[in-house]
Amino acid sequence: MNFRIAVICGTLLLAMGGCQKTDNINPNVPATVNPGVVLPQVLYNVSNTLTLSAFEINNELMQYTCMNNTFTEVQRFKLQPANSNQLWNLYNRLRDLNDIDRMVENGTGHPNYRAMSGILRVFILSVITDAFGDVPYTEAGAASAGNIFTPKYDTQETIYAGLIAELQQYTQAIDVNGALDFGGDLVYQGDMLRWKKFGNSLLLRLLMRTSEQQPQQASALIGQLLADPAQYPVMESNADNFIYRYQGSFPDVFPLAPSYVRDFDFKYKSVSAFVVDSLTKFGDARLHQFARPTNASADSDNPVYVGLPNALPVTESANYNGGYNYQSYLGTRFQSDREPAIWMTAPEVFFLKAEAAIRNFYPGDAQQAYHDGIKHSFEYWDAPFSADYLTHPSVAYDGGLPKVYLQKYFSLFFTGIEAWSDYRRTGYPRLVPGPTNVNDGRIPSRLPYPLSEQSLNQNNYHEASQRIGGDDMNSKMWWQQ
Repeated sequence: MNFRIAVICGTLLLAMGGCQKTDNINPNVPATVNPGVVLPQVLYNVSNTLTLSAFEINNELMQYTCMNNTFTEVQRFKLQPANSNQLWNLYNRLRDLNDIDRMVENGTGHPNYRAMSGILRVFILSVITDAFGDVPYTEAGAASAGNIFTPKYDTQETIYAGLIAELQQYTQAIDVNGALDFGGDLVYQGDMLRWKKFGNSLLLRLLMRTSEQQPQQASALIGQLLADPAQYPVMESNADNFIYRYQGSFPDVFPLAPSYVRDFDFKYKSVSAFVVDSLTKFGDARLHQFARPTNASADSDNPVYVGLPNALPVTESANYNGGYNYQSYLGTRFQSDREPAIWMTAPEVFFLKAEAAIRNFYPGDAQQAYHDGIKHSFEYWDAPFSADYLTHPSVAYDGGLPKVYLQKYFSLFFTGIEAWSDYRRTGYPRLVPGPTNVNDGRIPSRLPYPLSEQSLNQNNYHEASQRIGGDDMNSKMWWQQ
């Protein structure tokens, strides 16, 4: 068993109470706790959460996929507290990050661990607030450090201001020449320049999120960020992507790979008609990565791809185009033990730069950034690319934002809940609600708070719910259009 698997196995054993007997020592699990032991746990757990939230929430709301044998309330635009637990549980990772901070403060570990911990904290809290709106921030994760077990909820505006300030601080604190004395960096293997790029790229994402509410402030900071790549480097290629590569040995496997997913969800999880029809129209080779040809045509000379419209009545969905054998399911790559979990990629950064240039936030070449985003997305998804694709009428750059947003949508496939967040900010792509949607055709704006908050943090829950207009899936984000 290698060190990486040992650390993750050790985490699971602790969670199950498997280490209570002091004479039952696992020689494969490190006995001394240091930042290099805790960091892999955070990366692994957050990666699982991002993948599963994409599969179960984002992909159905954003019409990447849909179930074809039964209703899932998510594709019908109904979100309930039960949908919230997975993302809310990201708060548990803040305790791990607090542990890393204390270790560094006590002289165990290079200061770069503190900067990395800070960037990860910002990423986690940005995902949480983008899912729920007002959430605990200033008192988040303070149970062990400050004995605060019922943290107050901060406004999303306050949270974003804090996250942006924190991210600037932590990213600039990185010593690109500093070595990680205990290892544990399962993403960049201790390459601190790439951590700096990730931090600045995440900052660009968060600034763009605030740009509808605070255009002058966002424009100034984005302009400063992109004007000086030497001081503020961002992702430049897929080598800079922040993705977690699973090793393929249990438990370090892509969370959709276990047999229960293969035997059930993948049999009935169709790729949506919106994705299949759009990519077919464009002659887009990413289709062959996102989806499989229908079972009926898979072994023929002319494999056929047929997407399923979202939220059809159950019988109509099951029988669509002749039934299950005549619909396209998720691509087989998503059944691989080693499929990476996506946090953030260079294609997203190029599309953010294209948007920033179009909106005159900085004097960049919007067309080049747009083209670079497309090319790098094809490259990431192992899809053959031809320059002719860029001249297709539905793809060719026209100086507007809708095509940028649409190509960004394709590039964000399986990237946590980022496509949902981008949709709520921009209104793109223009998705047509399915006929059985239960929300008057509106894609929900947020997840309801989990039931645990209603019982364990009741006063703060009620205060926050009242402030946002009710704990309702249609209450808008502060940054939402």
